[in-house]
Amino acid sequence: MILIELFFIVFYVQMCSTSHISEIDQESFPGYFQWITDTIVSNFLMCPDACKHKISTRRDFAGNNLVTCCVENALPYWMISKSKNLLGVLHLEPADEYGCVPDAEGADVMSYYKIIYQQGYLKEIPDCLCNNNNNKIVKINFHGNQIETIDNIECLHILDTLNLSSNYVSRLENTTFRMMKYLRVLVLSDNEIQYIEPNTFNYRPGSLMKIDLERNLLKRIDISNLYLDYWFDYIWLDLNRISKLTNELSTQFNLSKGGGTIGLHGNHLSEMPNFQELGMTVKTFLSTVFKYPLDLINNPIRCDCKLERFIKHMKFAAKHFTGIRNVLCKEPPLLREKRIIDINEDLLTCDITMKNGCPPKCNYYEQPSKFKVVINCSSTGKYKIPSVCPQQDDLDINLSHNFISVFEYRTFLNRTFSINLSYNRIASVDPFVYGIMKLRNINLQHNKIVQIHKNVLLMTNDHKISFGRISIKCSCKMKWIGSWLENQHRRHGVNNSINCHIRGRDIDAISISEICSAVKPKSTVKYVLLSFMISIFVSLLLCLKMKYELFLLLRNFKRQYLNRNSNNDSQQTKFDVYISFNADNDNIMKWIKTVVFNLEQNGFKCCFPPRDFDVGGVHVDQISTEIANSSSYLVILSDDYLKSQFQMIELNKIWAHYKINISRNIVVINYDMLDSWNIKDRRLKAFVRIKQTCDFCNFNNKLINELEMKLRTTNLQIKD
Repeated sequence: MILIELFFIVFYVQMCSTSHISEIDQESFPGYFQWITDTIVSNFLMCPDACKHKISTRRDFAGNNLVTCCVENALPYWMISKSKNLLGVLHLEPADEYGCVPDAEGADVMSYYKIIYQQGYLKEIPDCLCNNNNNKIVKINFHGNQIETIDNIECLHILDTLNLSSNYVSRLENTTFRMMKYLRVLVLSDNEIQYIEPNTFNYRPGSLMKIDLERNLLKRIDISNLYLDYWFDYIWLDLNRISKLTNELSTQFNLSKGGGTIGLHGNHLSEMPNFQELGMTVKTFLSTVFKYPLDLINNPIRCDCKLERFIKHMKFAAKHFTGIRNVLCKEPPLLREKRIIDINEDLLTCDITMKNGCPPKCNYYEQPSKFKVVINCSSTGKYKIPSVCPQQDDLDINLSHNFISVFEYRTFLNRTFSINLSYNRIASVDPFVYGIMKLRNINLQHNKIVQIHKNVLLMTNDHKISFGRISIKCSCKMKWIGSWLENQHRRHGVNNSINCHIRGRDIDAISISEICSAVKPKSTVKYVLLSFMISIFVSLLLCLKMKYELFLLLRNFKRQYLNRNSNNDSQQTKFDVYISFNADNDNIMKWIKTVVFNLEQNGFKCCFPPRDFDVGGVHVDQISTEIANSSSYLVILSDDYLKSQFQMIELNKIWAHYKINISRNIVVINYDMLDSWNIKDRRLKAFVRIKQTCDFCNFNNKLINELEMKLRTTNLQIKD
């Protein structure tokens, strides 16, 4: 049964739509065009041609100019038609039950009806509105009655305008208007509405574009009833008692579509809402300000630090929307009655009480525009640095004009970027204070400083300290103070005037180096002893760091000037030269084959492991045997040498025989032209450092000749 009724309702609406379309086709409307859009169900609406012309000349800041123009100016076609048979009048006749009686002239021929009953005693909407053919009603004006609830009007499917202003309606349900898909104008001003369910107006398919809820009793409004996801003209909520926006359904708002003007004039809004609770981000809100311009005039706005992050955007929005230009501050007293867009951002601060850790008698406030938290304890009669401060970062502390005698370290100084201790009685400063990286500015002018610790040198780069004019005791160990003073003045323009008392004289601290450089040492014994100790230390360090270089140089000296046969290896050798290289490097393998060929052509017996080692033999044993049976060693030094374990074994065995037999020699070819700092092995590094290598980059084509000469010299020495 319900399905049958629903079918007839839909069928009737479609029939009405079809009939009125034909009426529009039959009549011309000069200066208007039929406005049909996806988000608006009503196809009764006619939009002025001027809205079309505007879009060709400019784009409206709030979005599509055609849409925003039409939602404001479009009218049902019967309001602009010259036909007398379109819109008739229904009258209510008070009796036991109200009856709806049409004008006699248009009883049968009228297409639509309006009904007006003002300043009466209606306590509910009459049932007769849904009787007979009265569902052709497109406008109702029941202003100034006693209606408390809105029900039994769902039958008015093509109702365009509903005016229930100055009644007693106290609540709106989110199902009240959902069946009224053609409703365009809703006037509920001057009622007693205290609550509106979420999503009461945010429904589609529908046509709702103008909503008037002025002068009701609302204390809060759900955001789903403000930021509608379609284009509308306005939502007037002026002169209510709204102090908070809610998001009862915890909806996450995108707000990428739609927009319209929201009037909140004369409410109780005092601060910016919590956007996370409203399902928005700050960025989303700021972007919607231009689609959903707000009128916040005559709200008790508190202009404090919470407003600072929005002030630039509000000033920008004020260039385009008049509703925000005249918004005034209510608090604090300093900014009362000042326009928000005229306020200097530095004045937007938030006071914080002692409950947050503020020292007694101090003023404490946040100043976001300067990215700091100010603690003003000036002239509060303090005798020492406070022991605690608020937990925020970027503290700016003013302790000037007190009686503090010692600048002690406190943990909150690690969160402080500036501290003013001028006009106190400070005689000493905790040296640890100078090393605090966060603390970039210290003012110690007009104190009783008598000594400066060397830790003050830690205050470099953007750190500055101002001592003002002071007199301190100095010694020649403080020559650093001159260069430090010059650096402070050059970097920060801090002109500290420090007077040094040294050797019975008072001088400017910046000239202490001149006084101390003229003093001659009383005895040279300690300097001689110091020089001797330094030379011993350098010698030991040289032996440790350069022991392989020293060994090679000493060995070369022995080979040239001592008896060559004193330590010759008496053992007969099988090979003249053992070749050590990275056999996995194809480029080296190709080149070394040429070297071996040339050496063997000139009478050298070469041990070439890839060729001369037995296949299947123990590789490590063959390395040991053939190195022991070789007179000299040719090492091909490349950047991938020693990457293999076998090369490491080879080098260790070669060095062992080379170290104990002066007749044996190592010839190193720097294949990859490596610098010493590229070589990790200290033995090979030593060969490169003392230039006892053959460079592979042989521009004069004599590398093979040089190699044969070094190897042949070794062999001749062995045969002597």
